[in-house]
Amino acid sequence: MEKLWTTAEVARFLGIRDVDVEQLVREGRLTGYKLGGQFLRFRPEQVEALKSSIGLRRTADVKVALARASWLHQTVDFLYFYDFYVISAGLLAILIIYLIAVS
Repeated sequence: MEKLWTTAEVARFLGIRDVDVEQLVREGRLTGYKLGGQFLRFRPEQVEALKSSIGLRRTADVKVALARASWLHQTVDFLYFYDFYVISAGLLAILIIYLIAVS
């Protein structure tokens, strides 16, 4: 499955702010996909095509731009998207520990 970029990753890659990325989506210059009803995600090849077409400053490498994302931001993004599964796994672990302790 292809990894889609977050708004923050696109902003870092393009060298603009997050709100500017959202403005590009509203203007129809960039296609954003909503996941979970609220999380915008972007296809890397579409972002690269936009960057080359509008002549924004060049980043040496896509991976370098994405590597700047802090582990904390990536963790928060993961928890926002998978919060149901994380909470469910935690409750299941607590239930199993309780059942083992009681028996």
